[in-house]
Formats: sequence, C-alpha cells, structure tokens
Amino acid sequence: MDNKTPTENQKDIQRRELIFRVLDDLKTKGERINADKLARIAKMGKQTVLPHYNEWRFLDDAEREVDEELPVDLVRVLKRSLIQWKHDATTSLRDFEDQANQEIDELQQVVQQLTEERVSLKQQWELLESENQSLKELNEKLNQQQSEDAKCLVQLKEQLNAEIEKNKKLEETLTSSKEEHTQALASLEIKLDHQYQGQINHWIKTVDSERRLRTDIESKLQKQKESELAAQKAHNEIQYRLEAKSKAHLDACEERNHYKTAAQALEPQVQIINELALLLNQPTEALCNTVRQLLNTEQKARHDQDIVKESKKVQAALENKNRELNEELNSAKALEREVGRLKGYNDALKLTIEQSKETRS
Repeated sequence: MDNKTPTENQKDIQRRELIFRVLDDLKTKGERINADKLARIAKMGKQTVLPHYNEWRFLDDAEREVDEELPVDLVRVLKRSLIQWKHDATTSLRDFEDQANQEIDELQQVVQQLTEERVSLKQQWELLESENQSLKELNEKLNQQQSEDAKCLVQLKEQLNAEIEKNKKLEETLTSSKEEHTQALASLEIKLDHQYQGQINHWIKTVDSERRLRTDIESKLQKQKESELAAQKAHNEIQYRLEAKSKAHLDACEERNHYKTAAQALEPQVQIINELALLLNQPTEALCNTVRQLLNTEQKARHDQDIVKESKKVQAALENKNRELNEELNSAKALEREVGRLKGYNDALKLTIEQSKETRS
C-alpha cells in the first residue's frame, strides 16, 4: 500500500510530469538521453529521476510497438486522452511552477539574507583580516622582541655566570677573612679579657677605696652633725643667757638712768643740804645716807655697763662660732653631694662590671 500523503503524491506527480516533459523535449531534439543528463537538466538527484526515466523508456518502447497495431479510432481516443492528460499535466505543472516560484521567492529571500550575511561575514572577515594583519605585525614585533630578549638573556646569563664566579671568589676571600677575623677576634678577646680583668681589679680597688672614703666621710659627717647639734645647743644656751643678760642690762640701764635722773634731780638738793649743813650746822647723816645711796646707784650702773660690754663680747663670739658652724654645715653638704656622686659612680661601675661579665660569658 501507498503510505504517502496527498501532498507527497502531488509532488511526485509533478516531478514525474517534469521528467517526462524533459525527456520528450530531448527526444524531439534528437539528443542523447541518459540518467545523468536528465538529473542535471531537471535539477534533481539521479536516484530521484531514475525510476521515472525507466518508466518513460518503457512507455516509449511500448508506444513504438503499439503505433503499428492500434486502430485509428483507438488512436484518436488515446490522443484525446493524451490531450486531456496534457491539459491536466499543464494545470499540475502550472501549480507546480507557482509553488516553485513561491519556493524560489522564499529561496531568493533566503539568498538575500545569506547575501547580507555573506556581506556581514565579509566585513567581519575583513576586520578579522585587519586584526590578523595587526596580530602578524605584533607577532613580528614580539618575535623581534623575543629575539632581542634572547640576546639580552644570553648576555644576562654571561653576566650571571661572571657574577657567580665573582661571588665564589668573594666567598673564598670572605671565608679566609672570616677565619683570620675569628683568629684575630680570639686573640683580641684574650687580650681584652686580661685588660678587662686588670680594669675590673682596678675598679674593684677604686670601689673599695671609695667605699672606705664614703664610710669615713659619712662618719665625719655624723660627727659634724653631732658637733653642729652640740654647737647649736650651746648657741641656744648662750643666746638665752645673752637675751637674759641683755634684759638685765636693759633693766640696769633703766634703773641707772632712773637713779642718775634722781641724782641729777637731787644734786641741787644735796648742794642746798651741804650749804644748809655748813650754814646751819645741821647733822649731815641724812645727807650722807642720800649720797651713799647715790654712790651705790652709780656703782651698780657701772657694773651693769660692764655686764653689757661682756654680753656684747659673748654675742660676737657666738656669732663667730655660728658663722664657723654654718661653714662646717656647708662643707658637710658638699661632702654629702660628693658621697652621692661617688655612690652613682659606684653603681655605674658595678653595672659596667656586670655587663662585662655577661659579655665574657
């Protein structure tokens, strides 16, 4: 059974009619007919035209055999049928041509699209060609640069080898210098050990001397402070006594002045009394007593003056002693500063000795 669809049958009929028409034209022209030529003219595949070509040959051979035997009426009927068939075939051919024209239009659109795509591809190809040319030029430059880099690399390798040789020589020299330096360092270390040991012994002696000196200075300073305290105590006592004597002197001066004033006030009276005693021959006991009191008062005033002078001498001596004590105090402060300096020097010396021991270890 034929499983083809009506559309496929119609196309098969149209191909059959087209192939038969081409074969009839070739036969009319008297040209040689074969399947390859038919396929080329009909623009179909050889396997497509071959069944119709075999059918046409069979019908052509049968027609030549039948033309001599068929009656005229049958020939007429056959011709009419043939004309009808040609008419139908022409109609089918027209439909086929319309469909073919439509397909041609579609193909032309496809061709136009393909042409545009080809132009676009050509432009892209030209662009790619330009890029390719640029890449070629760049490649040439890169090759040239690579060649130059290779030359530079060779030079750098030569320089590197030279530097390696130089470094080897330097390493040998450095090794030799290092050994010499190590030996010199060992000798220097031994020498420094002896020198440091001598310095340390000297520093230790110096520290001991300074320690003894500081002890002596501290002892002297303590004694000086005790002397200062004793002198200050004596000064305070003398100052107290001086103040007491000054007060007594002031009191005596006031009393002397008072007596002197009284004596001066009594002098006219004494003169009057003497004159009266002489003139009146009166007893002078009262007058003597008064004179005696005046003499006692004057003697006491002189004694007070002597006490004041002695007090001034004692005060001057105390002031000198105080000045000497202040000088000794300043000297003691200077000794304290010297002790502080020696203590700092001693601490620094101890630190230096410890660092020297750590360095040696």
